[in-house]
Amino acid sequence: MKKLLSSLSIMIMVLTAYAQSCPDDHHPHMIDLGLPSGTLWACCNVGADKPEAYGGYYAWGETEEKDKYNEVSYKYCTGDNPNDFGWYEHTQYQDLGSDIAGTQYDVAHVKWGGSWVMPSLDEIKDLFNNCTCTLTFMNGVHGQKFISKNNGASIFLPTADQFFPGEIGQYWSSTQEPSDLKWAYGLYFHLDGTDWCTFSHPLGLTVRPVMSGTSNIHLPESSSGISNQAIYNLYGIKVADTMADTSTLHPGIYIIGGKKIVIK
Repeated sequence: MKKLLSSLSIMIMVLTAYAQSCPDDHHPHMIDLGLPSGTLWACCNVGADKPEAYGGYYAWGETEEKDKYNEVSYKYCTGDNPNDFGWYEHTQYQDLGSDIAGTQYDVAHVKWGGSWVMPSLDEIKDLFNNCTCTLTFMNGVHGQKFISKNNGASIFLPTADQFFPGEIGQYWSSTQEPSDLKWAYGLYFHLDGTDWCTFSHPLGLTVRPVMSGTSNIHLPESSSGISNQAIYNLYGIKVADTMADTSTLHPGIYIIGGKKIVIK
């Protein structure tokens, strides 16, 4: 491991050379909003090919879209006496964990790979506390623009509600509501404001991925650490599958396992 790192002249650095807006049409990109947590937000939703596209709808903990979103169709719920709309009279929900980021239940991580994950409730609060929110349009699509108070960078989240597209935005977080396994936290916005709240797991909501903050960076000692992880450029585009594939990379700053590195 040490020999591999030495031969590539790699060192860990704390830098902020990320995009503050999409540099091209090859989405997704990592957007640096200058947040205290260091969290980088994606420019578009899971399943979307541009910032204003709605993307896919997913029940909490599920990683595929489907025709119906209710308790009967939800993988992690059992019950009895379902009504005509697919909701049980009595239910039992499976415990997927207090936070599903980076797990098999995380649609952002499963679909996009690398260090992309669903945002936690704390990361959503971090976004709210450090951005101004403005309802606006992007290429004719209504949505919420979050503009950083720290560096002026911004991201656009379309109003992508499954039943009221163009009017309401509902986005999952990775954080379970601790008192009831039926509910998880998410981001919610509409004409009257923006906030976080809880949503029932079976509902189909959109997901905006993040890469978590990189404070307290250290070089993993285990050979199974960064050496076998995919490498991304500063725009979130995968440029190599593992450390062994870096011979074609130009010198510069890259991301491995959410950590910023320099390859000379």
